[in-house]
Amino acid sequence: MSDDGEVLELSHCEECGARFLPTDGACPRCGSTRIQPYPSPALGTVLAATEITSPPEGWHAPHRLALVELPEAVRLIAILDGALPARGSIVAVRRDGAVFRARSEPAR
Repeated sequence: MSDDGEVLELSHCEECGARFLPTDGACPRCGSTRIQPYPSPALGTVLAATEITSPPEGWHAPHRLALVELPEAVRLIAILDGALPARGSIVAVRRDGAVFRARSEPAR
């Protein structure tokens, strides 16, 4: 877990065992509605990252995004706060309203 003990709430399907980001609907794998919340450490591994230097109006430049994989193999796109991390870097992830944000995790 990150130093501040943060967790993300995922969903866990009781039928097929899938873990995924929380939704109001059924399991994306099997369609079951037997879904339970599942806490996950708020750390993930950067699979890919990019920097958009000319983002759409209303977005700051540069706009950095990363594809992050959580320990349960759940993947998400996060807005990066700070420098662009290298592939394989560990980042701390948090939910900020309807989006996810990530920042580099300090070295241990």
